[in-house]
Amino acid sequence: MVFSSLRSASASSHDVCSRAYGLGSDYLGLSYEVLLWPPDGHGESEASFSVVAASASTDVRVQFPSSSSQDDCMIMFSGVRLDCGQTIDFTLLEAETATFASKTTDLSGTLVDASMPVAVFVNNSRVTIGPGNVIDDIGEQLFPVSAWDRQFIVAPIPDNNQSGYSLRLTSGGAGNVSVDIAGTVHHLEPRQPLTVDFLDNRPTYVNVTDIEDAAAGVQLIQFVRGATVPADSGAPAALVVPSVDRFSAEYRLNRDDEWFDSQYTEYVSVVTRRSDVSGLRLNAADLYVSWLDVGTEDWVTAAVRLQGSKHFTLQHAGGQPFGAYSYGYQRAHCAYAHPAGASLPIQVINSLIIYALFYL
Repeated sequence: MVFSSLRSASASSHDVCSRAYGLGSDYLGLSYEVLLWPPDGHGESEASFSVVAASASTDVRVQFPSSSSQDDCMIMFSGVRLDCGQTIDFTLLEAETATFASKTTDLSGTLVDASMPVAVFVNNSRVTIGPGNVIDDIGEQLFPVSAWDRQFIVAPIPDNNQSGYSLRLTSGGAGNVSVDIAGTVHHLEPRQPLTVDFLDNRPTYVNVTDIEDAAAGVQLIQFVRGATVPADSGAPAALVVPSVDRFSAEYRLNRDDEWFDSQYTEYVSVVTRRSDVSGLRLNAADLYVSWLDVGTEDWVTAAVRLQGSKHFTLQHAGGQPFGAYSYGYQRAHCAYAHPAGASLPIQVINSLIIYALFYL
């Protein structure tokens, strides 16, 4: 099926307490693979992804994955039903958006290829993750295939120790992919997501041990499970985890919104090598935290509570790269998560792409 031109269609969130972020134009790419949480079956749960053009006359091809149960496959675009296994081609104008949604189908494994750099966002409406009874909307901006890699450090979810999280991985079209996840080797099939649960909320080392294409990598999303016990505070959230090769020596975090400041408990989770701990600074002060061993290659992690300031600079005095992931929540209500690097808080985004996606 071919759509020669698309009207602008914006993605929206029903959760007014969600916090969005946008990648800079340097992070956009030509090829993506959709990875999200599948619809959970109740009437209001919906999974979707949006393709947003950064340039005029951007040709896009979307290839939906095949389904073992075609009766359950229902993908909607602007009132038109599409099928699993289908390929469509269309052209987008600058800042124009195409959104595809399903209440029944896991859209993970969908391939998106474009003639010019595009942004791809994934969203879940009214979703539960795990057995918790907290329902929330979640969304993330995906990294393009060109930003995938092979080594990841996953941090625990602050204040959610008894509910934990789930990991989902995909490897695009790469074959013979083996991934070591916390000491257990898993094999990935092309365009088929792998889900691994960590109910104990421990830190996790993920490493690709074998892959057919020497230049290929995998993408990884950490899904925060909703609270299962009153002592835990989490709600569903999603974090696209950057690979170790994407780490930076400095991150800037802003808390400019007074509503967020009063309603949210906010953290930044730091992952670093133990040999680099002494060089870490938050607003020029040493970090006084308890470091938790990840369990391999000298990696450690700690959650740092953000409070008492509106602006934070997290850096390594010696210029050593480390990872930083933002996480915030309202107890038993909603949560957000995103990579602290390669992103900006919603208050300082002035990109037309982000405006078109979330507010039109």
